[in-house]
Amino acid sequence: MLRVETNPETLAEIAKVVEAQEGPRNIRIYAERNGCSGQSLGLALDEVKETDFKHKLGEVNFVIDKELFRDLGDIKIEFVGNGYLVEPVVPVEKVEKAGSGCGGGCGGCGCGGH
Repeated sequence: MLRVETNPETLAEIAKVVEAQEGPRNIRIYAERNGCSGQSLGLALDEVKETDFKHKLGEVNFVIDKELFRDLGDIKIEFVGNGYLVEPVVPVEKVEKAGSGCGGGCGGCGCGGH
């Protein structure tokens, strides 16, 4: 099952985003295959699907597709001032540059639509 590692500050920032939204209140961890730095992981608000694993941390419900979880394993998330660094807890060779593009030169990130 999915386990998300983070710190209290990051969890508080994510909770603020969730609280400010109407609609889906789950944070999806997903892979962008065509990011400017290769494949990267991101966060988005989304509904829970039958093909997901879930992990509740505080008041935040994280979800990830089971196939993606099989490739990556547990995830760590860190708030980095203008976005989130999202990466596997244990580096995975299958995922090239598995950090989030948040705050990079390619555009927005954070908890946007997916």
